Amino acid sequence: MRGRPAARRSALQACAGLAACLLALLLLPAAGRGEPEGEVDALPGGARYVAGELLVVYRSAPGLERALEATGGRVKEELPASDARLVVFPAVREKPSEALRERLLREKKRALEQSPAVEAVSFNYLREPLANPNDRYFGRQWGLRKIRAPLAWSRARGGGARVAVLDSGVAAGHPDLRGKIAGRYNTDTRTSSAGDQYGHGTHVAGIAAASTNNRIGVAGTCPGCRLLAVKLDGDGLITTTDLVRGINWAIGRRADVINLSLGGGGFSRPEADAIAKAWNRGAVVVAAAGNERSSRRTYPAAYPQVIAVSATTRSDARARYSNYGGWVDVAAPGGTSGTGGIYSTLPGGRYGYLSGTSMAAPFVSGVAGLLAGQDLANSQIRRRIQSTAADLGPRGRDPYYGHGRLDAAAAVGAA
Repeated sequence: MRGRPAARRSALQACAGLAACLLALLLLPAAGRGEPEGEVDALPGGARYVAGELLVVYRSAPGLERALEATGGRVKEELPASDARLVVFPAVREKPSEALRERLLREKKRALEQSPAVEAVSFNYLREPLANPNDRYFGRQWGLRKIRAPLAWSRARGGGARVAVLDSGVAAGHPDLRGKIAGRYNTDTRTSSAGDQYGHGTHVAGIAAASTNNRIGVAGTCPGCRLLAVKLDGDGLITTTDLVRGINWAIGRRADVINLSLGGGGFSRPEADAIAKAWNRGAVVVAAAGNERSSRRTYPAAYPQVIAVSATTRSDARARYSNYGGWVDVAAPGGTSGTGGIYSTLPGGRYGYLSGTSMAAPFVSGVAGLLAGQDLANSQIRRRIQSTAADLGPRGRDPYYGHGRLDAAAAVGAA
């Protein structure tokens, strides 16, 4: 979206020491580390491999050479640890069609397997880092694993994208949020006093972008994102006036994503106009669908520019409380009561479980932040989130899951 430093330079600048640098470089997008030479194709089951290449385990080197001469292959590399050779087929690699490349490579594979000099033949499959962070309570964060966030982090980290959390405020001094806040605003007092006395906004902020891999607490969906904390309930109530003020402030602070884990009944033209303005300025707007177990339209989720998020459970079932309807765009983990909920940050340096569509929305906002870090426009981000979602319930889009349950890895192109 807006120009950001190159991924490798950002990672190096963020490193506090050699170990951190090595981890950051490992988790950079594959393009930053150098893609395999040649095209990358995928089998029907989803496994990716380097086009036109095979790994051949052989019994006889001279016999293998004769087999390669007959099939048009040439040895690219000797792999002595496994008595294997990496073999490339230039005539296959140069074909423009993936389907044709796959068919021809399968023919080469079958031909080599028939040679008595060959013991085994396999595709040169891609392997990518599946990085689990070292955050103390990551094991409780089933929602991140459900959306395959660790795999997504091998391709995208957020690159400093800004996620505005318009809520009850954010406990900026929380150890997992300290240093992540890029700005604060109170819509009631018009000051930067945006502390959180209720905990809702702090919990939402942690789901979206808690500090990650810092050996404490929890991980955030978008590790490299910054947070804009907007307190809407300075006088104990949240009104559409507060929301309009908060959205306008977030636009002015260059928010890439605006998270609205709140809602209610009634269409408001000023609210709709503020959201349209945010969209036209390039922001992705995400909102919770509501927890009334109703098909009644909830606003701001039901405005057309907003990604409306329903909630799912550990088992990918629809959360019983979650609102539904044709206006729902996508689903994300929202959990159930107790330890079936979503574990995240709370004021006072604490952590705990909460559940609801309020918790589902920031997962989507976090993935939107990952995509913003890949310099995608808001229309591309929305399309990517919806088109890569895991289809649940009735086939295709439905009122309960929308386009399906959020899949971070698929969205950023890591799977």
